[in-house]
Amino acid sequence: MNSSKDSLIIRRPPKRVVLTGFRATGKTTVGQALARELGYDFLDTDQELTTRMGCSIAEHVERHGWDSFRELEKSLLVELCSREELVISTGGGAITHREPWERLAEDSLVVWLRADAETICSRMTTDLKSNSQRPSLTGANPVDEVLDLLKKRTPLYLAGSHIALDTEGMSVARLVSRIKNQLETN
Repeated sequence: MNSSKDSLIIRRPPKRVVLTGFRATGKTTVGQALARELGYDFLDTDQELTTRMGCSIAEHVERHGWDSFRELEKSLLVELCSREELVISTGGGAITHREPWERLAEDSLVVWLRADAETICSRMTTDLKSNSQRPSLTGANPVDEVLDLLKKRTPLYLAGSHIALDTEGMSVARLVSRIKNQLETN
């Protein structure tokens, strides 16, 4: 069905780039490099929330619980819908906020950075910030937690992203180049 209305659709370039994916998939590292390359501002939602809360995520969760943290995260996503020329590195669970996520994705290029569970666990054990920035979500051992959450979140990442990039064996420069190429074709 081809109508004249269909042919008049004008695609606008994305106002933002949103990086999503599980913990330790490179969202912050890639996001910072991409922002420099594009001349955009960069915002890591976990870092922003840590600043606003005045404590680490682990401390906030210990005092107030995950539900409290998720509400703060959800409010930040809504706030970011009004920002432009911004690269956003989201926390791994931000994708679970359906309505704000859909609003944010409307004028953004959403890139899912992927890695398998083994790679994620390996990266988490070598990351000095893991304990404070990435507290356990379930209390299970890290490998079981990663496997369980990946199983639950993969459909959300798939549905909530415009493109997916595997980060294993891929340099930051190559990932940035692939995202820039996608922006140029939008």
